[in-house]
Amino acid sequence: MANKTVLIVDDAAETRIFLKGIVTSMGLAFFEAKSGIDALKILNEHMIDLVILDVLMPHFDGYQTLEFINKLKQKQNIKVVFLSGKKGDLDQDKIAALKPDDLIHKTVDIHVLKNKLRKILDGTAPPPSFAAASTTPPAASPAPTTTAPTVNAPKPAAPNTPSITPKPAPAGVAPQSGATTSATTTAPTAATPKLDLPATITNMPIVLDIKIIKITQSGIVFQAKHQFKEGALLSVDCPKAASSLKKTGELQLKVQKSVPENDYYIVTTMLS
Repeated sequence: MANKTVLIVDDAAETRIFLKGIVTSMGLAFFEAKSGIDALKILNEHMIDLVILDVLMPHFDGYQTLEFINKLKQKQNIKVVFLSGKKGDLDQDKIAALKPDDLIHKTVDIHVLKNKLRKILDGTAPPPSFAAASTTPPAASPAPTTTAPTVNAPKPAAPNTPSITPKPAPAGVAPQSGATTSATTTAPTAATPKLDLPATITNMPIVLDIKIIKITQSGIVFQAKHQFKEGALLSVDCPKAASSLKKTGELQLKVQKSVPENDYYIVTTMLS
């Protein structure tokens, strides 16, 4: 285990210092990163055996970082431990889908933490079990049914309204104001076609292809397989979109919102 290397990822300096002391006492080499983006850069440049990854980080959180790490797992045998200080704020469905090798709370006992890390690194840790949060409400007890007596109320008599047939207007006389005329049909407005411009986010350690589906006056809306946090800064390469926005080179964008839609995320951005 002496040849193993750990990557510590946390935006809090005090947590990184604490974890560096732990892995150093175990005889492990380490790298550290204060963001998910920095962590992915290190993973592209070095062979890492274990990533201790903070879940809740600004701009690019642990969920998004693990999505990219799972792609790297096709080439490297990387173990990932989620680290969290806020148990109630975790998204159990995302954790179950991303399948980290363990989830450890920041208040864990040091000896327990060392034991967990040691077992994960030597391959003796049991497979993790993360259950997705249940969204099915508990079945309610059936309410007692009571049958109300049927009452046949008399039907009200229909009013006897005399039938009035309007007389046709004399030839050459225009109909009076308010008279009923034939209905005017309005042709349906054609829907604005959705764009489908291929583009690439270039400031990520892993090549990330997206599709631009809308260009606004202040930015673009694109479709991606990954979620981007509000405030994330992106460099997007798409000459057609840049020309439409009267820009040259790559677009520098700031994420405003990211909304899930089917198997993708619809990301709205503005020029930064």
